[in-house]
Amino acid sequence: MSRKLGTLTAAAVAVAVSLGACSTDGTAASSDDQAAPAVCAPLPPADITTAAGWIGYAGSHPDDIAFVVDDGRGRTVEHRAGDTVPLASAIKVVHLAAYARAVASGELDPAEPVPLSEWERWYLPNTDGGAHPKALQRLGVTEPGATVPLEQMVTAMIQESDNAVPDYLRDRLGDAALADAAAQGGWDDLEVPTLLGSTIALLDPAMSRDARWDAAQRYAHDDAYREQVARMSPGDDFPAVTARVQESGVTGSAAGLASLHRAIASGDFGPGSDVARRTLEWQPAPPGLDGLGFKGGNLPGGVTEAMTIRRPDGTVATAVLLTANLSSEDYLNIIGGNFAHQQLLLEAMTDPDTTSQLSCAV
Repeated sequence: MSRKLGTLTAAAVAVAVSLGACSTDGTAASSDDQAAPAVCAPLPPADITTAAGWIGYAGSHPDDIAFVVDDGRGRTVEHRAGDTVPLASAIKVVHLAAYARAVASGELDPAEPVPLSEWERWYLPNTDGGAHPKALQRLGVTEPGATVPLEQMVTAMIQESDNAVPDYLRDRLGDAALADAAAQGGWDDLEVPTLLGSTIALLDPAMSRDARWDAAQRYAHDDAYREQVARMSPGDDFPAVTARVQESGVTGSAAGLASLHRAIASGDFGPGSDVARRTLEWQPAPPGLDGLGFKGGNLPGGVTEAMTIRRPDGTVATAVLLTANLSSEDYLNIIGGNFAHQQLLLEAMTDPDTTSQLSCAV
């Protein structure tokens, strides 16, 4: 799945907004009488191909969706914000945050040349939607003996959503660095993730969650096991694969993810904020904004997205959408290039009517 942000209308970011809010138990609530209407209008039909249709989808699939929207001006709307749900590659903001802190402290040099072989030690071919080959192509890496600046590896983790870089960083920085970076951004209950280990667990249903990091390390250093894993297949039973994603994939909460993104965008994250923010805001900001950062992900049955906008007045808005149990048709539609869920998040941060509809939906 392309990790670019889809084309977004200028009108969606030019509106001065007041956003609605939800109570912490996931039921619709408001910090302003104008945020949630006294009587909710009928929801749009569920349709993941349009931003409005996603609101209908939220209303008809409340147990399969979690979201947080914060306009940066004191108003929020949220649903199942504290629930532990699959995050897919949206989790990579944690690895980025740990890297950024290490750069700021001088522990890591972003210009350090890393042998391609050390990067690819954590790479499991044909499991990332072509992200790793696309990253190598963008970076102009063509020779097996090449080296790649560490900073460029990190851009591949965010832009193409390369799956090898996160575990390279975890192995190098240690679990505490990832947990501490998340906590610095207000995410205190992080389960330290392994993208490679979760993928191996998806291929090997007998593997427990606790064994995932050991499996990733074994894959990185044991050629025989590496060949064994390469012969595994998840099968083509979409519901069964989706269920295994729930069991083995990286997880977390919409609230934790939103908090970390907000801290990075606002600078409250502290040293390293600029490094992480610059990496997340790799696409030009839409007209009227100082910056737009994002990181999403997908695995069978689920699509995730986290987004921030920085305004000229210094305020920061944040939105996170996490889905699970998508039908195969809807999932393939999204990863095929439909970015309506991104449009929904941007509209939710900038349009009070959209926020009111979200409040009504759940």
